[in-house]
Amino acid sequence: MMKSIVLAFAGFASGAIVSAGVFAFIAAIGLVPRMAFRSKTKNYIRFYEDVIVLGGLFGAVASFVSYHLPAIPLLVAVFAICIGTFIGVLAVSLSEVLNVMPILFRRTHLTIGLPYLLLAFTIGKMFGSLLYFLQGGFFIP
Repeated sequence: MMKSIVLAFAGFASGAIVSAGVFAFIAAIGLVPRMAFRSKTKNYIRFYEDVIVLGGLFGAVASFVSYHLPAIPLLVAVFAICIGTFIGVLAVSLSEVLNVMPILFRRTHLTIGLPYLLLAFTIGKMFGSLLYFLQGGFFIP
């Protein structure tokens, strides 16, 4: 009994530390204010923060519960678009903070076709994700 209590506490504490690190990372790169500024919805910053925290809590709970998403294609598509949007925005925010794109363009001496290169990165990531999910990834029962 005591062993189970200690293990439960250790698991909870570890999860709390990891989630605090993830949320600190999101705050450090300025994801929420950047999104609010770009979408001209500064009044909803508090809502965005709450939704991110609720998504993190849902993800943590969902990782310990055995469940299956209903086989409703529209629901799966909306879920996939939401996840993809979040991950894409997170990646772009991180690359903006680290100045990855300007360094890449400067080192490769690339001056023409920058929008096409970014579009190619985006399309490649999208096709890679589609291949993953269509070959038995998370959404396919």
